[in-house]
Amino acid sequence: PLLRPIPDPRRVDPDEAATPKPEDDVRLIAESPARAILRFARGASDLMLGGRFATWPLIDAAGVGSTAIRVDPAAGLFGLSIAERDGFLADPANRQALSAAFDRASILAAIAPNWEATDRLLPDALDSDAPPQIPGWALLTLDERRAGARARVTAWGKPVRLQVALPQGPGANLLYGQIGATLLAIGITPERVAEDAPADLRLIDAVAPFDSARWYLATACAPCGPAAQTAIEQARLAPTLAARSAAIATADAAINADTPFIPLARPLRWSLVSGRLRQYQTNIRAWHPLNRLRADTN
Repeated sequence: PLLRPIPDPRRVDPDEAATPKPEDDVRLIAESPARAILRFARGASDLMLGGRFATWPLIDAAGVGSTAIRVDPAAGLFGLSIAERDGFLADPANRQALSAAFDRASILAAIAPNWEATDRLLPDALDSDAPPQIPGWALLTLDERRAGARARVTAWGKPVRLQVALPQGPGANLLYGQIGATLLAIGITPERVAEDAPADLRLIDAVAPFDSARWYLATACAPCGPAAQTAIEQARLAPTLAARSAAIATADAAINADTPFIPLARPLRWSLVSGRLRQYQTNIRAWHPLNRLRADTN
């Protein structure tokens, strides 16, 4: 569709209103990420929105200049939800050992440069009255963590096979390569499945719509144990802000013990922006209204 500005009669004298210039028009094009990136690289578009980790490797292939790449400091969750809590994953100690086995920095470096890793659910205290919970294994070395995970897989006494649900795309292929190598290193056989297929581990890649610790906890709790679920519900029903903050801290501790989610990073969101869109600004929500791209907004 073509969007064309209409002069505001409260701001412009109708007798002086001129026909909009071609550069004032905005044409929206929905297409595959690969085609959109090539269109931008050839100078046939000024803006590409909606970039994610799965399509990041396409930028290099298209030869896009580094000055056009804008990465949002997006807040949110990027990691693996433990979608099926049976078999090996029924034991929270096994879920914690699995989370500990991942070398987060190496996983992210294989996909995109300067993508910061995280091992905890909350980015900050936000509206909790306690600092974010840190996993108990955080001070162990990677070798120690993987040795502990291998020991738990061996103690299980039966072959462990986990299905991993991921989206399509070259970035997702790189991610699965890293996840699969980690699982194999601790004695687990991985299998990749479609993102909407039944799976044991499912990628969550979501930007937080607002600054609330409860959003992080509720989003990661998909599913989680009764204690964690009850704590999250108590935070929702708390009668005062103080009670809510205390309940959120309790829920964070309960989820840290339950381990329904394996945090890896914060969401990777990026855009391609031409130099003439001088009002474009990166932000933690990765929201980019079309009337906030140039100084002459409509």
